[in-house]
This record gives sequence, structure tokens and C-alpha cells, in this order.
Amino acid sequence: MVDTYDLVKLMHFFADQAPDAVIAFDDYRLVQAAVIAERLGLPHASADGLLNCHFKDRARSLTKGIGYSVAAVRVPLDDPGETSGVGYPCVVKPVDDSGSTGVRVCRNDEEYLEALHRMAAHPVNLRSYRCAPYALVEEFVDGPEFTAELIWDDGADGWRLLGFTKKLMAELPFRVELGAMFPYHFDSVADDERVAHVVVQWLDAVGHRRGAAHVEFKLVDGVPALIEINPRLGGDQIRELMRLTIGQDSIDLYTRLYLGLPPAASRDARGGYATSLYLTPRRTGLVTSVTPPPLLPAGIIRSTFASEPVQMNGVADNDDRLGYAISWADEFGTSLAIAEDYLSSVEVRYAQ
Repeated sequence: MVDTYDLVKLMHFFADQAPDAVIAFDDYRLVQAAVIAERLGLPHASADGLLNCHFKDRARSLTKGIGYSVAAVRVPLDDPGETSGVGYPCVVKPVDDSGSTGVRVCRNDEEYLEALHRMAAHPVNLRSYRCAPYALVEEFVDGPEFTAELIWDDGADGWRLLGFTKKLMAELPFRVELGAMFPYHFDSVADDERVAHVVVQWLDAVGHRRGAAHVEFKLVDGVPALIEINPRLGGDQIRELMRLTIGQDSIDLYTRLYLGLPPAASRDARGGYATSLYLTPRRTGLVTSVTPPPLLPAGIIRSTFASEPVQMNGVADNDDRLGYAISWADEFGTSLAIAEDYLSSVEVRYAQ
């Protein structure tokens, strides 16, 4: 057992090892994997680029002027000031956490200070990672949210776009992800290409090369506005949505890249559209059971729900979920409707 947050311990472990590849999948171990792989002469992402993505204030600064520039300031948690430096509404987020943890939209000074105090009170996240004592305060950009899913192509020495995802978000003030729909297309092929071009410019600006990228953005009058760059594969069920629709397994692509192997051909692609939709609690309290219908209806590929009692105190981050369903259909909107109809039939019981 090795503490994989500790680079020194990892260096000691790998001193007498001869691996074929060193691979990390989550936000908190990408830099360690890159440093070790570089020392061993193995394929690796740029550690500098990974750091620039990991610290959201760095990514925001380096991408300024590309696409729509989102106003932002970094503030220390021990002295954040009495008001937002970018006005209201604003978004408050940790500079180096993930999973929408601590992210809140604030509309006044009271909400602003409450969000910062909440962040300061929880310096260690659920993954035992100690966050930097800073918050990023950003201009709030309204509208639908999208992500671009990319994988590095060694043959082309550049990024390959796998597709766009439309994200389904919870009500404000928290930015909890309720689901995803893949693939998403903008109004025309030219629009898709234009957005993809800006996404690659963002990646070039932060110096992220090799590996994967899951880039979150919105559109302001048709211009892409960066939310954040995750230098990894898309999380939640995006991998499954890709496998269903385009026949590409993102983890297989990622692993083969680090093994120096060419990407495998698409397999069992259905085309169409797939949706992953999460079940969130309808109220606070102790959920004693979550019971889906006995049979999966047409269009539902699979579903998973909480099997033990769980205390729900609201929907504040991506851990506040009771399960999910994955659906598929020939039409984009139909895939969402199937998932919504199925989750509406799931019985959630609370303790009295």
C-alpha cells in the first residue's frame, strides 16, 4: 500500500519497478503519474499543463482573451473581503477541488460570505485531499452547460474531439450535475468546428498535452465561455454514453495511448443518443429505501440505486444522489424523456 498523494513515497516504490505504463484517472493523482512516467521514460502528459488545469485560477489567467473572457479574482479564505470582486451574481468555487464540491452561485454579500465560510470550514474533501486555502470568484455566466470530450492522438500530435456532451444541472445556487446527454451537436457542422477550435486553443494555452480532456463551457452570444478544464476523462457515466452511441470506450483509448498502442476501431456503435440521469432526493431526511420498477422499460439500458439507508440533507454537490439510469433513443430529446419517465416511477421512502 502506497499513499498515492505522496510523490516521494511513489518515487521510492517505483525505484525498483519496470512498469509498461503509469496511469491515473482522477484529478488528484494525474501530476504524480506524469512525474513518475517521465522519470521512467514512459509516455506522459505535461506536469506543468496538468498543474495549470488543476489550479483553476491558473487556467483562468492563461486562457484570458480566448473565447468569452470570464471576469475572475482569487481570494484567500482567511481574508476574502466583505463583497465579491466581480459583482453579483457570481460563482464561488475552490481553486483545486472537483465534483462541484463547494461551488455556489451567490447573489449578494450574505451568500458570498456564507459560501466562503462553508468552504473554509471543510479544508479536506471526501477524498482526503487538502484543498488550497483560496477561492476563485467568477462572473456568473447564465445558460446551458456543455462539455467537450477529447483524447490525445499521437499520430496527429494533437487533440481528437470525441464529441460534445450537454450537461443537465440542478437549480441554483448549487451547481450539481443531474445528468448528461451525448452526443450533442450545435446548430451546424461549422458551429461544432468553431467551438472545438476554441476548446483546443484553451488546451494549448494551459500547456496540456497528451492524455484526455473534459472541458466545461457555456456559450455567450454564440461565443464559448470556459468554466474549467479537467485534464482527464469525463466522469460519471459519460464513458457508457460514448460506448453506446459512437462505439468508443474512453478508458480503452486512454490506456492504449499510454501503452503506445494505436486506438482500437469503433465497436457495437448504435448511433443515436444516450442520456444518464441521476435521482436526487425530493426532500431532506433519512432515506430508508429506493425501489425501482421490477422490469426495465424499453429504452432504459441499466440503472443503479442506493441499497442502504442514507441521510440526505439537500442537493449541494455531486455526492447528493440516490442513483441513476441510462437511456438510449434514436432522437436526442427522446432519450431524456425516457430517463425522466423511468426515474419518476422509482419509489423513495423516508423514515417517519
